[in-house]
Amino acid sequence: MWKITWDSVKNHLSSNEVAIEFFSAPINKDSTLYCALLLRNNSQYPEMITLFEEKDILPYISSKTEANTTNKIYDFYANGEVIKNKIWGNILPKIKEGETIYFSPSGLFHQLAIESLPYDENRKMSDVYNLVRLSSTREIVLNRGNSNQYSTATLYGGIHYDTSSKDLLAESNNYSQETLLASRGVENDTLDRGSVNYLPGTKQEAEKINKMLVDNNITAQLYTKNQANEESFKNLSNKHQNIIHIGTHGFAWTDSVAKKKDYFAERMQMIGEDQQYRGPIIDPLNRCGLLFAGANIALSGKSRELPEGVQDGILTAKEISLLDLTHTQIAVLSACETGRGEVTAEGVFGLQRALKQAGVNTIIMSLWPVDDAATQLLMQEFYQQWITTNKNKHQAFTKAQKTVKAKYPSPEYWAGFILLD
Repeated sequence: MWKITWDSVKNHLSSNEVAIEFFSAPINKDSTLYCALLLRNNSQYPEMITLFEEKDILPYISSKTEANTTNKIYDFYANGEVIKNKIWGNILPKIKEGETIYFSPSGLFHQLAIESLPYDENRKMSDVYNLVRLSSTREIVLNRGNSNQYSTATLYGGIHYDTSSKDLLAESNNYSQETLLASRGVENDTLDRGSVNYLPGTKQEAEKINKMLVDNNITAQLYTKNQANEESFKNLSNKHQNIIHIGTHGFAWTDSVAKKKDYFAERMQMIGEDQQYRGPIIDPLNRCGLLFAGANIALSGKSRELPEGVQDGILTAKEISLLDLTHTQIAVLSACETGRGEVTAEGVFGLQRALKQAGVNTIIMSLWPVDDAATQLLMQEFYQQWITTNKNKHQAFTKAQKTVKAKYPSPEYWAGFILLD
C-alpha cells in the first residue's frame, strides 16, 4: 500500500512544475470557501491560497448545462474573465507561462472545464500552461498514466440500440455468463448524445480511429452494430486492453430525477428483491452509465422480454467499478455527460470514479451533452495527434480542442471534454 505524503509529491516535481490541490470547506451556514494548496519541488511546505466563496461564483455558472450559459462561462467577454479571475487570479502570479500545473479539482470544479477558461481575449488557460487534471495529486507519485506502451485496443461505435431479443441472445451466447451481472430498465428522456437513436458519426469515428491504430501496429478489435453488446465490454475485465474507446449515448441522473423513474423498482425485482428501493439516497454509481446494443428494449419498458441471462445494454458505473481494467492506459468516453456524477467531499461518484476503481489510468470524458459532428472531429484529431504524430496525450488533446474550436467557435462544441489522469 502506497503511503504518499506531500513530501513525496514534492520530490516528484521538477523545477518547472507545480502541484495544486483544490479543496473547499464550509465557513457559515450558507457559505463554502474554496482554497488551493500549492506545492513546488523547493517548497518547505504547501502554500495555502484563498480563492473565493462559492456563493460569489454561482450566479455566473448556474444552469451551466444550457448551451447559452455554457458559452458565457468560457467566453472572455461574457462571464469567462470573471470566473477565471476568481478561480485562477490568486494562483497565477506564482506560476510562469509555459509551466506544468498538476491540479486536483474539488467541489464545483469537477463540473467545470477550468483548463478551458479564457486566459485573455484570444487564449484559453491550456494555451498558456500545460494543465494536467488529476483524480488526486498522488498520481504524480504513482505516475501510472504516462506509459507510452500501447499494443492493444478495443473500440465501440455504430451501435444498434434497436437490436431484437433474438439477435441479442445470439450475440450474448458468445460470452460466458458466469461473471455478468444484468441490470435492466431505464427510461430514455435523459439519455443523450442527441437522443437514443443510432449515431452514424460514432461508426465513422471508430472505423477511422481503428485504422489509425492498426496502421501504427496496435492490435485493435472494433465492435459495431449488434456485436457492440454489454457482454463484450464486461468480457474485457482482466484482459490486456491498453486503449478502450466507446462512442455511444451516455446518461447521468441526479438523485431526485432518478427517484421519479421505474428503473430501481424494476431492477430490484429482477434481481430477486420483492420491495422497491426505499433508501434516502440512490447509489450515485447506479445513476449514470453508457448504452450498448439492444438498449432500446429496456428503454421502452420491455426488459422482461429479454431472454434469461442476456444483458440489457444499460451499463452502469456500478457495474464498471466491479471490473478489472488495470491494464487500460486510457479510456475514451465519446458520449454525453460522462464526466458528471454526484459531487461529494471525496470526489465525483460517477463513471470517472468507476473507471478509476476498475484500474483505468487516464479518462477522456464530457461534462455536458455533446454535438455528434464536433465530437467526431475531436476524437479523430486526438488520435491523429497522439498515435500518428507521437505527441503525448495532453498535447494531443489540447491540439484536438484547438482544431474543433477553429471550426466550431462556440465553447459548447469544444470545451465539454476533459482529460483526467
